[in-house]
This record gives sequence, C-alpha cells and structure tokens, in this order.
Amino acid sequence: MEPLLAIDDLTVGFRQYGRENDVLHGVSLRVDPGQRVAIVGETGSGKSVTLKTVMGTLPRPPGYIRSGQIRFDGRDVHSMSARERRRLAGGAYSMVFQDPATALNPVYRIGDQLIDILRAHERRSGNRRSRSETKERAFEILREVQLTEVERVFRSYPFQLSGGMRQRVLIGMALLNRPKLLFADEPGTALDVSTQDEILHLLNDLVDHEGLTFVMITHNLGVVRMTADYVYVMRNGRIVEDGPVTQIFEAPSHEYTRNLLRVVPRLTKRPGAPLAQEPRQSSDNLVDFQKYTKIFAASRSPLRSNRKADVRGADNVNLVVRRGDVMGLAGESGSGKTTLARSVLGLYAPTSGQVMYDGRSVEDQYRSLAFKRRVQMVYQNPGTSLNPRRTVGQILQLPLRIHSLPKEQLPDRVGKMLEQVELPRGYVNKYPHELSGGQKQRVAIARSLALQPDLLILDEPTSALDVSVQERIIALLERLKQEYALTYLFISHDLALMRNFTNRVAIMSRGRIVEQGETDDVFDAPKHDYTRALLSCVPVISAEEEAAKPAIDRAKRQQILLQME
Repeated sequence: MEPLLAIDDLTVGFRQYGRENDVLHGVSLRVDPGQRVAIVGETGSGKSVTLKTVMGTLPRPPGYIRSGQIRFDGRDVHSMSARERRRLAGGAYSMVFQDPATALNPVYRIGDQLIDILRAHERRSGNRRSRSETKERAFEILREVQLTEVERVFRSYPFQLSGGMRQRVLIGMALLNRPKLLFADEPGTALDVSTQDEILHLLNDLVDHEGLTFVMITHNLGVVRMTADYVYVMRNGRIVEDGPVTQIFEAPSHEYTRNLLRVVPRLTKRPGAPLAQEPRQSSDNLVDFQKYTKIFAASRSPLRSNRKADVRGADNVNLVVRRGDVMGLAGESGSGKTTLARSVLGLYAPTSGQVMYDGRSVEDQYRSLAFKRRVQMVYQNPGTSLNPRRTVGQILQLPLRIHSLPKEQLPDRVGKMLEQVELPRGYVNKYPHELSGGQKQRVAIARSLALQPDLLILDEPTSALDVSVQERIIALLERLKQEYALTYLFISHDLALMRNFTNRVAIMSRGRIVEQGETDDVFDAPKHDYTRALLSCVPVISAEEEAAKPAIDRAKRQQILLQME
C-alpha cells in the first residue's frame, strides 16, 4: 500500500553565527492511510522540527534541508512551488497546536476566525461559497467536534470559552477543509485529565468516522498508549526505535525507550521507588482552612440587563496541611485549587471563614515581610515567571535585596542557591532564554528557596516538562524537602505523579473538597464517585494500571462529571 506520508533519510540543519548544526540525522518514517502514528521523545529530540519540515513552516533561514525527501500522497513536497504547497496546507493536511490560548486570536470572535480560514481556502481553490453556506459550514464543524450551543460558541471570544472548548474549536479549525492528514502537537497537555480524555476520544472518533490519518507528537506516553497504532521514538534528531504500540510498551528493544518508560509515574504505587519515599510528618498544623469560602462577584455593568452569576472559587473548605506534609490538591480546571493556593499567600480575602497559618490568621500577617519569607510559590510555567530581561543572578538577587541581605554577601549566596538546585555557579550570567525548560524550573525553585521558607506552593511545577526532566525535578524537590524540612502544597492534574509524590491528597470540584485523606487510601479505595471518575480518565502505560483503575464506562463517567457542575 502506498503511504500517505513518507519521509526518507531527512537531514535538517540550522545556520547560526556562521556555523552549521544538523538537528535531524537521516530520519525516515511512513504513515499509511487511516493510521494513528505517535512520535515520542524528550524535549529537543527533533519531534517538532520533523513536523515543521513536513508542514513547510520550518524557518528558512536559518533552517535548511541538507538531504532527504518528503512525499505526500505520492508527490514530492519539496519539488512543489510555494503556491502548490500553500494549497496543501489546510486542505490536504492540517495542524492542531498545543495551546489553544495562543493559537486563537484573542480579539476576534470564534465565528470570524472560522470564516477567515474558509475564505482563505476558497481564494486558493477558486471555489466560492455564499455567506450563508460559509456560516453553515462553520456551524457544522462545531457540531462535529461535539460542541453544544454552537451559536453561542460562534459569537464568543476565546477567553469566554473553557480550555476544553477552545481545544475543540482548534480541532474544528484544522478539519474545516476536510484534510486527509491531521497533525497534533501535544494534544491535551494543558488540560485536566477528564477534559484530556474527552479530547482524545474525540480525535479517535474523528479518525474512525471521518477517514482521517493522524500523526501526533507528545511526551505523554499514557496518551500514546491510548491513541496510537504505531510509535516512532526519537532521540537527538534520530529515530532509535519504531514499532506497533504494543511492542514498544511491552517489549522495547532500545535502552532509551526502556528508560523513558521507567521514569513515567505509575498509577499503581511502586514500593521503594525514589518518588514513593514517604515524607516526614508532624502533628503540627501549618495551614488550616476553617469553613473558608471565597466568592468572586460578577461584574455589574449598567449597560447589561442580564446579570452574570457570582462564582464560588472556594465553598466551605475545611482542610489542614500539617508541617512536613506533601499535600496534593487535585481536580478539574476551575475546581478551586489555585484559589486555595492564592488564599494561603493572602492574595484573596475570605468571603467567610478564615485561613490560618501557623496558628494565626493569614489576613493579620500577609502584609509583613516575615510572612512573605515563610511562604513561597513555584509557578507552572517558568518561561513566563522569570523576567526575560534579567540574568539568572539578577533574578536570584532580587528577593535577597528586598529582604535587606548585605550587598557583599549576595554573590556567594546566589552561587550557593544555584548549587542547591544542581546548577553550575556560572549560570549567574545566563538569561532565561538560554536555559532549557528543566533548568528554568530549577532557577524558579532556587528563587523560591532564597528566603528559606517553611512552605512551598507548587502549582503544576512539571506540567510543561517531559517525563525524564520531570523525574529529575521531582527528585530535586524530594531532596530539598528532606534537607530543609519543607512543607509542600502540590497542585497538579497528573494524578499518577501525585500518587507517587504526596502523602496526603484532597480532591476538589466546583470549589468544594469532595474527598481527602492519606494518598494510598484515596487512590486504592476512593469513596466519592467524582474521585473514581477522575481516576478512570488517567492515561496509563500498562495493563496492570488499567486494571487498577475504577471500572466506570465513558457514559457513566460523563454523567458523574456533569452532576458535579
């Protein structure tokens, strides 16, 4: 059978500062019609460069194709004219990007963006639709990606939709012109487990019913096992192993593939593994939420007759974080996890109830420098939390200067901070853009430890990292916790990671805590239907883990999740 996409011996390089550096080395792969193919590997392995070269979006210069061939549907892509390749893009193949928040234009309504894509394709193909036909096609595609209230979505701006709805819109945009081949870059990575599960089922259904061929790049191996038929494993710009998904997961032949699978956190706890070490515990309550409620009042515009409902970010929450705990907060997006975290920092005043920190109300102490030294936060994306115009040294010195550390002590203190997070002292002169994702997160952790806090709030600290880097960051956090007697409040969508890193966990939904307790008790015998539904959504990499998940079918799971709204 003739492959739909064939890449033969592709070598791609970049020219910078008079030097040439190859980033792909003889890559060969094939994708048959109707196949689901996944390309996996660590950050920097060459996955995105491969996809950009096929799509024709490789920046040239500095990128260039040294050798090799790409054939789509039997045609040599790189012998085509620019006009012919533009016709292919969006028509013969299309792309679903990782982050819909950046892929969608924030100042245009969803309907306008859909119509713009249709009009652009019509200009290239010469087939014009009437305005009513164009609008009906937009509505049709929104229904195909299982969005309800399509007229409301059509009139909405991106910020008025949830993350899952934006991802569905993005998939719809990619399918507007009925392509044969659909590319996806990390689909569902930025979504919670239930929304990710819906998106992956949607993609699988579209492949089955629309005759699509699907190529996905991801570092989430659970997603690969759930979605793909065939897998290519990349490392340092080379394909080191390929085969059917069952072969790759059950009998990998390359050491690199085995290592990737080894470091994936399991939903079934592994005794003796580094991530499974029990943290020190104490009976002292460091953080205590006492009937805490936070209501965000909707804006009251005099020009609008309809008033939006107030939003309960937290609803009568009772939760204790003991000194020495690694306390996990899990739940869907919008469940209230970050509201609780910011309330500990004193950023949100309670509507009712209170938050106590070490026996005193946060409201009474959050303005003091002494309190700010004791509570610090590590944010989800170090690429945005680090100032791009400051060096690493300047970033780390800032909190020390605010808290009046003598100027002559700063260089040595900053050097020790870098050593704490296993970075060389020479990194003081680097800027954030010169660091990898894992290195940026280490700098962010070092900054949070500058003032020797008691509590670190970790808001999705590894969600943007591949599994091997994630393992090293988690091992670093575990070591730092033991060395400095830290307490962690750990927020994450990754329930398998939470299983292996936390000693206690609370499950949130719509501002309420529906279940809490020791991590093993909650994961091994969940009492609440919502907890069971969340666990049943987790993509896993083994049959053992699949058997350990609560047995809830998709229809029942959706019913439970809808009941929680």
